[in-house]
Amino acid sequence: MASLVLYTKAQLIERIKKHISDGFPDASFSTTDNEVMLYIDQAIAFTLVGQVYGMAKVEGNIAVPEAWLTTYTLSALSQDSPSGYWYSTLPQPPVSLPLGYSISRVYAAVAGSGQSQEILPIKSKRVGLRKYMPLPSGARYWVTGSKIWLAMSDGSSMLSYTVYVEMAKTRTESLTETLNMPDDAIEAVFQNVVGKLIQRMQLPKDIIQDDISAGNKSS
Repeated sequence: MASLVLYTKAQLIERIKKHISDGFPDASFSTTDNEVMLYIDQAIAFTLVGQVYGMAKVEGNIAVPEAWLTTYTLSALSQDSPSGYWYSTLPQPPVSLPLGYSISRVYAAVAGSGQSQEILPIKSKRVGLRKYMPLPSGARYWVTGSKIWLAMSDGSSMLSYTVYVEMAKTRTESLTETLNMPDDAIEAVFQNVVGKLIQRMQLPKDIIQDDISAGNKSS
């Protein structure tokens, strides 16, 4: 089997630098890898959302390409004592897609029992209303920022549950991690970042030279 060359964010940063100027960086334009990385992360999220809605216009339904998705094991669940709801922290706030697409799957597992049924999404503003409506048996979840909340339909404990979340990843953990995105989207990210950096390079600046003599003075 042929071995593939891993494409990392560090390589993408280097490609962007070389494209902007030969011998980058130079005295006329300074930047850091972390700054370029922030541009890349923003461009990845922008490209993902645009690609999803672009395909939805063609196919008539929203679907996140699988290459964007990563499955995370969440940290142990904690219980909010007043409400009784369970919660954990997501690796990042979900991208700007409807719930059920920004997070594509949530399920739990218990040692010795295996994987649970799918945990069903519910909009956070509907949580209170759902208490007065019929609920399917099992667990449900909703999201506020980077926090995911969970509850069982019968109010039972989720303390022993390990929860897995499959969601689109756009944030950078390190410069050496492999780019978690389809190859056809890398060019769009590249062009987006280059455009922003070139725009910043062309902004007018006040240049002050303190080493110039005062010149002739009138008596």
